[in-house]
Amino acid sequence: MELALSMWSLHRTVRAERWTVLNFLDYCRREGIRRVELLDVFWRDVESELPQVVEFAGTHRIRIASYAVANDLVKADPAERYAALRQITDAIPIALALDTRTIRVFSGNLNEGFAFDSALGFIVEGLREAAATAASEGVTLCLENHGKLAGTGSQVLDILERVGSPALKSTFDTGNFLLVDEEPLQALDVLISRVGHVHIKDFAKDPAGRYVSLGGSKFEGTAAGQGQVQLDAIVRRLRESGYSGEYVLEYEGTGNEAEGVRASYQYFQSLIPG
Repeated sequence: MELALSMWSLHRTVRAERWTVLNFLDYCRREGIRRVELLDVFWRDVESELPQVVEFAGTHRIRIASYAVANDLVKADPAERYAALRQITDAIPIALALDTRTIRVFSGNLNEGFAFDSALGFIVEGLREAAATAASEGVTLCLENHGKLAGTGSQVLDILERVGSPALKSTFDTGNFLLVDEEPLQALDVLISRVGHVHIKDFAKDPAGRYVSLGGSKFEGTAAGQGQVQLDAIVRRLRESGYSGEYVLEYEGTGNEAEGVRASYQYFQSLIPG
């Protein structure tokens, strides 16, 4: 059981210092981090960068645990929905080149002017088609719990059941459930048999926090183990259930990102059975 690092954990550093994906991988090399999650939003020119990233990762034995796209399927214009679908399906050959068969995806936002049911229909339609393509390539899409449409465990499960494909599973983001006022352990009760990918994320209640739940509670990101998510219980239950997929750190605190990542890794080591 080894923790991977999502490039998003360093997104402020990436943007401030204008890092490329190669810069991120070199940071991981120096830190001794050997598993990573890459995101489509950080490519500058994927066609030219991808071969270099593949070569660097192979040379330095860095495994790409998962690849993530930032799709939004809730669009009124069919052309925009098709573009969001293509964002997912176009990621499949990139993921395979990176030697991962796990792609993290989103549902979309409950944008202004959309009813919940129509938005849900667009999501199911798009993910069903994307999952069919993924299945044909031996790839698994993992839907992250995020926002008002796929925020709770029951919402995610409903989408998975409507899509009805083994190529669509859950990215169980341990922190995001708090933002829809659901205890992560309760969400795990709902999704435990459908989890294909895990984000290790922690939040603490903070009156000045940047993240506001649907019920008005304010949270701030913290290093893993320093917030209110019961990560020890979540990891233990996943292990007991037979989960053997990836655990990926997504640090979202305001402090120094490198320090937050290091503290999170140190904590995660305490969760690994001796």
